[in-house]
Amino acid sequence: MLKIRFYKCGQWEATPTPARRDARADAELHAACRKGNLAEVKRILDTGQADINCRDVGGRTPVMWAASMGHRDVVEFLGGDRETVKFVLSLDWVDINSRGERSRTPVMWAALKGQRDVVELLVSRGADVSLVDDGGNNILHVACLGGDGETVKFVLSLDGVDINARNNYRKTATDVARDEEHHQLSDLLVSRGTQ
Repeated sequence: MLKIRFYKCGQWEATPTPARRDARADAELHAACRKGNLAEVKRILDTGQADINCRDVGGRTPVMWAASMGHRDVVEFLGGDRETVKFVLSLDWVDINSRGERSRTPVMWAALKGQRDVVELLVSRGADVSLVDDGGNNILHVACLGGDGETVKFVLSLDGVDINARNNYRKTATDVARDEEHHQLSDLLVSRGTQ
């Protein structure tokens, strides 16, 4: 079993001793991870009363919540980005296409954050790249919003990604890249035949 540790006061610590553990602190830690509030996560862990590996009633740990909600900074703080995603995916009950904020899937959040290696990992594990969020944005729209060229190139190489798809505002990924002033991305998409 993966035991995630955190750095505190010059040394690595893990689970607090049973005498110091507080169930309320565990619940607060889960809530802070769901919200992506890194400052609150750090504050709670600094008390030494929360178990960084605690599970809620659904069996999720704090890092699982942070990963499923797309809170990269919290995930990195709690356990390292790609390795944590691998761990979460290794769990049988995890839905790789689960929806979070704005109905975005984990692969969409990774594309938005420019995490090409995580996008590649999720796709290799079966992430559905044809899904759209509540704004009608597909993974290419979201990757163009994020602005990372390597991520956009990888997304363009995937089967099932429609380069000419329009979101709910009738914008293509090229339009999104232009709106965000990612001119190299819009030029790339035009060179690939977007309309």
